[in-house]
Amino acid sequence: MRISVTIEAEYESEEEARIVMKALEPENRSYVESEIDGSTLRFTMESDSIGTALNTADDLIFSEMIVENMMGFKSKDSEN
Repeated sequence: MRISVTIEAEYESEEEARIVMKALEPENRSYVESEIDGSTLRFTMESDSIGTALNTADDLIFSEMIVENMMGFKSKDSEN
């Protein structure tokens, strides 16, 4: 069985989405495909194991949150 996970993060601008994508690129190079659609950053990953897929998604979300915090960005869905 093949597991596919897609995660989307929407930013205030396309520039912010590009900054986050570039910051995460070295970490995700062989595991995650990234694409930008306007101000939305989309990550897609596949795995043969649900455990591996969940671990990869968890690592990605954690890393993305760190980049957002360091850059002072807020996703459109965040409060404040």
